[in-house]
Amino acid sequence: MVKTNLKIILILIFLLTLTHSTYSQNHKYFIITGKIISEITTSDKSTIQIIKKDKPLMSSEIPSNGRFRLELDYNSEYQLIFNQNGHLPKTIVVNTEVPEEALLQSANFSNFLIEVKLLKENQEISTLYSDEQKQQIAYSTQQNNFSRMPIIHD
Repeated sequence: MVKTNLKIILILIFLLTLTHSTYSQNHKYFIITGKIISEITTSDKSTIQIIKKDKPLMSSEIPSNGRFRLELDYNSEYQLIFNQNGHLPKTIVVNTEVPEEALLQSANFSNFLIEVKLLKENQEISTLYSDEQKQQIAYSTQQNNFSRMPIIHD
């Protein structure tokens, strides 16, 4: 009887510890969800290359529905390079640096939603939209959340 009560108490303590640790890890990743929109229809799949702190991290195909979900570590910088045959590549720079006090808040940051439009590859557009133009996502202290920043040039 005493052994059974002791086991129950130990299980309860373990469960309480697990519950507490999940609540204290609110801000584990910055999550981006999105969809690829292509200017021309093709059977080729889109790909994403992820570069973290100027070092290639991974390259992956995006499902045929064009939807993707990324979990990025905080306090780092990423380049997301989207590609599809017949389209110009699109680069999005994501800076996940966040002040410590923002990470200590009880609420998580909401998922960041993006739509990535890949433009048809041709001479006229490539002169207007060169690979030197990159979109940027970063934390905004005014909004206390992540937001799109003005286009940056290399």
